[in-house]
Amino acid sequence: MSFTLAMAALGNETDRLALLALKDELVGGGLLSWNASLHFCEWQGVRCGGQHQRVIGLSLAGMKLGGSISPSIRNLSFLREVNFSNNCLKGNIPRAFGHLKRLRSLNLSYNNLQGNIPVDLNNCSNLQFLMLNDNSLSGKIPFQSGENMIKLSLASNDFVGGIPSSLGNLSSLDYLQLGDNHLEGDIPFDIGRLYNLKILVLRQNNLSGTIPSSIYNLSAMRYLAIGSNKLHGSLESHLGFAFPELEILHFGDNQFSGRIPASVTNISGLKDFDIYSNAFSGLVPENMGKLQNLVFFYIDYNHLGIRKGGDLDFLPSLTNCSRLNDLDIHHNRLGGVLPNSIANLSAQLEHLFMGGNQISGSIPQGIGNLVKLKNLHIGENLFTGEVPTSIGKLRNIGRFDLSLNRLSGEIPSCIGNLSRLLYLYLNGNNFEGRIPLTLGKCKDMQMMDLSQNKLGGTIPNQLIAAFQSLITLNLSHNAFNGSFPSAISNSKNLVELYVDNNDFSGELPGGFGEISELRILHMQGNYFDGSIPQALGILRGLESLDLSGNNLTGTIPLELQTLPFLVSLNLSFNQLEGEVPEEGVFNNTNQFSLVGNKDLCGGIPEIELPKCFNQAAKAKRNGLSTKSIIIIVISLSPALVSVAFIAILCWRKLSGKEMIPLALRQV
Repeated sequence: MSFTLAMAALGNETDRLALLALKDELVGGGLLSWNASLHFCEWQGVRCGGQHQRVIGLSLAGMKLGGSISPSIRNLSFLREVNFSNNCLKGNIPRAFGHLKRLRSLNLSYNNLQGNIPVDLNNCSNLQFLMLNDNSLSGKIPFQSGENMIKLSLASNDFVGGIPSSLGNLSSLDYLQLGDNHLEGDIPFDIGRLYNLKILVLRQNNLSGTIPSSIYNLSAMRYLAIGSNKLHGSLESHLGFAFPELEILHFGDNQFSGRIPASVTNISGLKDFDIYSNAFSGLVPENMGKLQNLVFFYIDYNHLGIRKGGDLDFLPSLTNCSRLNDLDIHHNRLGGVLPNSIANLSAQLEHLFMGGNQISGSIPQGIGNLVKLKNLHIGENLFTGEVPTSIGKLRNIGRFDLSLNRLSGEIPSCIGNLSRLLYLYLNGNNFEGRIPLTLGKCKDMQMMDLSQNKLGGTIPNQLIAAFQSLITLNLSHNAFNGSFPSAISNSKNLVELYVDNNDFSGELPGGFGEISELRILHMQGNYFDGSIPQALGILRGLESLDLSGNNLTGTIPLELQTLPFLVSLNLSFNQLEGEVPEEGVFNNTNQFSLVGNKDLCGGIPEIELPKCFNQAAKAKRNGLSTKSIIIIVISLSPALVSVAFIAILCWRKLSGKEMIPLALRQV
């Protein structure tokens, strides 16, 4: 055997043993083929070179492997590519990787690896792709050099400290992902020397300072995401000329101020423009419609507009953006009337958020053309008039918010056409009349808020019965009357119910005990009478109960003191009587109120009620009525008289005296 063949055989054995040692540290059934029945080059995930049959690649991605990576990997000296991503690996990254001089690609992303990145990786001078994102790695970023590095992803870990200026030495880098960590300090000026950089993601850290001017030199940039930091300052006016290839711009959730640069409209390929939650002011550039590839437009939570007409002049130009999917301008200072051209926005539009502004006038009838809308939020504005009947065309809508405007008239019956509706907010307007029965067609409704309007009439049982998926129902501050529908017990998932400040009357529904998820029940300010249902004591998760300001009578159910999470109880201004419980919520005066019930007694000393001395109060506590006590006493009276008479006769006989009439004793 020649020396070359001998060395090849020795190398092969070294690789085989290294693979077996690696297998010993891994857990899972994905390596069943790693056994003596096959040559190791045929083992799953193993790739060998054609000449010397040495291992040059390991691809074990997504094989549900646990355990740790054995340091024996250092013996696979010909290894070029390692992909262990999408597993459940734990422990540290072995320093042994630093011995793999031929290594070009290392992907350990989406695991549970911990500890620091070994400095030894700086020895891998041929490394081009390093993907360590989505682990639990910590410490500081160690890289000092690596002129061949093309992609570096360390996102979604626990790295701390600053971004090393030395990253500016990675001259071939076109992808740098450091988002979702705990990095702080400024963005290094040297990052602006990475002229090949196309993707820069620094979002969701604690970075501060301003955007270094050198960043505007990165003309190849396509994806620039620096949102959710503490960056401030204004954007350069030439931003749109600096990044001609930009497709995604995420600057949201920072402290930027100033105007939106008009030059941004020159980035013809821009698809995603996100500057939400900053302090941008002034007018939105009118020719935003030049961005014909725009899909997502988020400028919400800023100070844009001057609360006057002309603030919305940019909207007509957006009709040129035929791919627009999300339009979010809410919570700014935008005034003026909503233009009729809203009807000509993209047929692909699914999310339209305009709430929290100063938009006035009526809602355009043409809004019904946006038939793909899933979310429509135009609440917290100054809209007047009636709701256009064209909203009945929005059959895909799941969230419909017109709250806190000045809308009037009746709730249109066509709202029943919105069969996919989950969340309905009409609160804080001037709606009147009854709730349309057609609303019962929205059977998947989870949240309905009709509070603070002028709605009235009775609520049909069959309407409430239709809402079996309700989580929150708010009908408060209206003029509803009659009995409250007993069908509310069908809403088994109901968590919050507000029907306070109406004109409801009759007894409280007895089926509340069937709504096991109920946490908040507010029925104050009505004309309910009768007793408090004992079934309320079954609601183990109840946190807040307000029945004040009604005509309730009888005693306070003892069961209420057993509710473990009840921290707010208001039974004030009713006609309750009898002894007040002393346990649970009744043991903390900050958690309950009973004022305005003149016939209550007992309770903890702090509430200063009279003691329950009379038998009637104690009987109430024990579940006996005054009438029952009287009946018992009357039924026992003859027996008591007979016993007393016999006792007197016996006493006289024993004392030897006769009973002498009073008249004879006086002679």
